[in-house]
Amino acid sequence: MASRVLIKDGFLVKKGHVRTNWRTRWFELYDDVLFYYRKKGDKVAAGFIPLKGSSVLSPCPKYQKKKSVFQVSSRRDHQLLIQAHNDAERDEWASALGEAIKACDRLREGTTSHSGVNLTELITALQDPAAGIKLRELTLKHTLYTNCFTGSDLVDWLIEWSFAENTEEAVTIGTNLIEEAHMQPLAKDKSLEKQAKLFFDDRKALYKFSAYNLGDVKRAFDSSSDSDRASSDEGNEKDEKKPGIPKQGSLEKMGKIVKQGFLIKRGHMRHTWKARLFVLRDEPPLLQYYKGSKVSGEKPLGEIPIRWCNVNIVEQTPDAEVTVKNKSRINLFSVVTQKGKMYVLQASTPEEQESWMRAIMSPSDVEQS
Repeated sequence: MASRVLIKDGFLVKKGHVRTNWRTRWFELYDDVLFYYRKKGDKVAAGFIPLKGSSVLSPCPKYQKKKSVFQVSSRRDHQLLIQAHNDAERDEWASALGEAIKACDRLREGTTSHSGVNLTELITALQDPAAGIKLRELTLKHTLYTNCFTGSDLVDWLIEWSFAENTEEAVTIGTNLIEEAHMQPLAKDKSLEKQAKLFFDDRKALYKFSAYNLGDVKRAFDSSSDSDRASSDEGNEKDEKKPGIPKQGSLEKMGKIVKQGFLIKRGHMRHTWKARLFVLRDEPPLLQYYKGSKVSGEKPLGEIPIRWCNVNIVEQTPDAEVTVKNKSRINLFSVVTQKGKMYVLQASTPEEQESWMRAIMSPSDVEQS
């Protein structure tokens, strides 16, 4: 069996299935499966979704409590709601997932149907927010399916928009879309099950897109009113009280955000390591960290005043000032405030480590937020 190929990895925030709280998890996307782990470096995954027969929906239009959320659904309708720390990262993950899913399900090479229609351009038209095919909630065999359409819906749309001249042409295009994994069969009536066909011009045959990007859909995300409870292990996280720092609830008076992203932070009391979303602000210079992906108005777990702070690489040597029990941890650096309080952080790569250190030492020189 060929070894898996890692496509993308990083921290994302996942909604739980039982307690429905949001927890930061380490995700690894391979060419045939999406794994997620409780902590980076864990040997055993907390869960996974096989990509064959799965689909990705980005953004998730029915979940507006949090920003930058997308949905991954398996063939057996196991769904993950996942939040990135901004829309750009969400789109990167959704795109990578979509391409991996299509590669798993693709039945043949080529992107042009027998009718001479470019399937990539056709998918763009089908998913157009204004003129594309309408996704619906449909029930078949006592099961509710969401974000789907019928075979007849697709045939009618193709003819209406002149992608096909007749039903036969439209059925050929529908078959090609399945062969190229741009869309997948969801369910069909028992009367169709014995027919050896990929696509049916029938209202009792349901289909879904492998990757549906709502890109330009107008999103009216309000400030989150999500009442998810913080987990009990956050009890040791306390804001560092500082003079001259604006109170929470008046974030508009704080400096602009110049950099944000996930870092792993060492706790002060128990020295446990947890992934946190860090937000760097300028004027006044301030480094905030959050439990998960930041939502407008959400209170940070802590704030680090970085004016006149010291930022240093943490070396794993016997005579080092900072001792770390797990010697395998790399890309560590420390931030020591003017009052002498030390924070030890871990980046994913040496490049990210250097980028964060430079940004913290001089927030005003950061070009992009």
